[in-house]
Amino acid sequence: MRKTEIQRFTSWLGKRSYKARLERLGLERLQEIARENGKKGWRPKGSGKKKGGE
Repeated sequence: MRKTEIQRFTSWLGKRSYKARLERLGLERLQEIARENGKKGWRPKGSGKKKGGE
Protein backbone atom coordinates (compact mmCIF):
# COMPACT_ATOMS: atom_id res chain seq x y z
CA MET A 1 0.00 0.00 0.00
CA ARG A 2 1.15 3.50 -0.74
CA LYS A 3 1.15 6.24 1.84
CA THR A 4 -1.75 8.03 0.12
CA GLU A 5 -3.82 4.83 0.14
CA ILE A 6 -3.20 4.38 3.85
CA GLN A 7 -4.16 8.02 4.50
CA ARG A 8 -7.39 7.62 2.52
CA PHE A 9 -8.23 4.43 4.39
CA THR A 10 -7.61 5.94 7.84
CA SER A 11 -9.63 9.01 6.84
CA TRP A 12 -12.49 6.74 5.79
CA LEU A 13 -12.27 4.86 9.11
CA GLY A 14 -12.48 8.12 11.04
CA LYS A 15 -15.50 9.28 9.07
CA ARG A 16 -17.17 5.91 9.57
CA SER A 17 -16.50 6.08 13.30
CA TYR A 18 -17.88 9.63 13.50
CA LYS A 19 -21.00 8.62 11.56
CA ALA A 20 -21.61 5.69 13.93
CA ARG A 21 -21.27 7.95 17.01
CA LEU A 22 -23.51 10.54 15.38
CA GLU A 23 -26.23 7.95 14.76
CA ARG A 24 -25.88 6.47 18.25
CA LEU A 25 -25.58 9.64 20.34
CA GLY A 26 -26.96 12.44 18.17
CA LEU A 27 -25.37 15.74 17.18
CA GLU A 28 -26.24 17.59 20.38
CA ARG A 29 -24.55 14.97 22.58
CA LEU A 30 -21.43 14.91 20.39
CA GLN A 31 -21.18 18.69 20.62
CA GLU A 32 -21.64 18.53 24.38
CA ILE A 33 -18.84 15.97 24.70
CA ALA A 34 -16.57 18.15 22.53
CA ARG A 35 -17.28 21.17 24.75
CA GLU A 36 -16.52 19.15 27.90
CA ASN A 37 -13.24 17.92 26.42
CA GLY A 38 -12.33 21.46 25.37
CA LYS A 39 -12.87 22.78 28.90
CA LYS A 40 -10.59 20.10 30.30
CA GLY A 41 -7.93 20.92 27.72
CA TRP A 42 -7.23 17.31 26.82
CA ARG A 43 -7.85 14.81 24.10
CA PRO A 44 -9.25 11.33 24.65
CA LYS A 45 -6.75 8.48 25.10
CA GLY A 46 -5.62 7.09 21.77
CA SER A 47 -5.98 10.35 19.87
CA GLY A 48 -2.44 10.00 18.56
CA LYS A 49 -1.17 13.17 20.20
CA LYS A 50 2.23 12.59 21.82
CA LYS A 51 3.39 14.17 25.07
CA GLY A 52 6.85 15.33 26.01
CA GLY A 53 8.31 15.52 22.52
CA GLU A 54 8.31 11.78 21.91
